[in-house]
Amino acid sequence: MSVRSGRQSELPLRHALKEDEGNAILEFVVLAAALLIPSLYLVLTLGNVQAAVFAADTISRDVARIHATETDPQRAAERSTRHTEMVLEDHGLPPRDVVTLSCSEDPCATPGGTVSAQVRIGVPVPGLGPVLGETGPVVVGASHAVPVDLYRAGG
Repeated sequence: MSVRSGRQSELPLRHALKEDEGNAILEFVVLAAALLIPSLYLVLTLGNVQAAVFAADTISRDVARIHATETDPQRAAERSTRHTEMVLEDHGLPPRDVVTLSCSEDPCATPGGTVSAQVRIGVPVPGLGPVLGETGPVVVGASHAVPVDLYRAGG
């Protein structure tokens, strides 16, 4: 009896492929994985871009304010460098020089002048760092200008 049931269960390959029993779950799992992995990668990449946008905006605003309010240029440069490194670290970005500062007067904190900060941050792509380089193909930026108070104390 066991020999007969063994022969009956052995179906030709062509007949086995035509049967549709049990394939729905397998197809669902394969398609879900095929769609889920790229979607997850896209979400991670867009999250990195958004983090860089937030970092660029924060850095440009705060560095311009630091240089507009600090009367000692050396101290302003140190504070803005530390602040830039802290913001980049908080947003999961590698520390590097991302700020371009321009002042309408020399020194920057001269009353009545304007301090402008421009920030450009290259966004690393998850998993493709060795291929695309540390900064990646996407660059985000922000700029901010701050007027120096004309009547401030200590100026």
